[in-house]
Parts: sequence; structure tokens; C-alpha cells
Amino acid sequence: MTTHHPLTKYARLWLALAPNLLLVALARFWPHDSEDRGPALLSIAGHQHFILLHFPVAILMIVPFFEIWDRHTEASLLIRRLSLLGTVSIWATCFFGLLEARFNGAEYAGLGQHLWLGIAASFTAAGAWLLIFQSWRVRVVAQILAVVIMTIAAHIGGAKVHGDLFKPNDEAVKSAEPKAAADRPHVPLG
Repeated sequence: MTTHHPLTKYARLWLALAPNLLLVALARFWPHDSEDRGPALLSIAGHQHFILLHFPVAILMIVPFFEIWDRHTEASLLIRRLSLLGTVSIWATCFFGLLEARFNGAEYAGLGQHLWLGIAASFTAAGAWLLIFQSWRVRVVAQILAVVIMTIAAHIGGAKVHGDLFKPNDEAVKSAEPKAAADRPHVPLG
């Protein structure tokens, strides 16, 4: 396998940096729609964040798994393609997350932290893609770092969507007695 790539090192660097710098600019300077909903198309597109986020999670977790399984000095074509796919998909997830935050009135305590960690995960995944022609250990460390940052960002966002999974919700603490039995007065037996 050759380390020759049709893109130059600087072209790969700009392909990794430019989209992520766009995310930073949008996160920093794109105004929030406040109480008003944004344009319907952008509002609907923002909802796709919740669907898209599962794809980079799966892809980025598979890449280091295959790398550790194979332990080749050079990344296989499959690993290189999965790394690129994971990088593009996490960028798209972040972009649609920005649409969700800006055009659907998303406001919660960890939103800023979730947003910036998601962008950091996109940068890290792009860095792992840039390092795909390096040694096995460098590649795996970069890929695992991307997975860890993405997992932390996803946990913060998931806590907003699903609540605290370890604390019982209102449904879990309700009486186990069926509704029909609760409507009838208790009659002593005997």
C-alpha cells in the first residue's frame, strides 16, 4: 500500500479545517431566533440532527475497533474511507445541530457546552482523518480521542433529550395498582 494520496498535504489540511472553521463562525455569529421560529425549511432541517447523530457515533466507534483488530502499519482502504465518512457525518451532525439550536428555540443549561464539544469532536475527527497516513498508534489515539469527545458531547445532549436516566421519572414512581382497582373503594375480606 502506498502513502501517496491524490490530495496534497495542504489540500487535505484545508479540507479538514475550512468546514470546521465554518461551524465555529456559525456558532459564534449566527443569531438565535429567540421565541420566533425560523424559516420552516431550516426548522425542519434542524430536527434531522436527532436522526443524523447516530451515524457518526457508529462509524467513529467502528474505526478504532477495526484498527486495533487489524494492527496494520498502514491504514487499509476501508479504514481510510470509514474515517472520511465519520468526519463528514459528524460535521453534518454539528451543522444540523446548529440549525436545531438556531431555528427551533432550543435553550437549556448545557446547550453551549454541548455545542462546543460537538464542534471539538468534529475538529478531532477531522484531525484523525488527517493523521490516517501516520503510524498505527498515532491513528488509534486520534480516533479514540474523537470518540471520547463525541461521547461526552452526545451525553450532554442526550441528558437534555432523555433526562437523567438514573433518576426515576414521574411514570416510574406511580402506583403499580391498576387504574380500575384504584377507582373502587377498598373492601376488607373477612
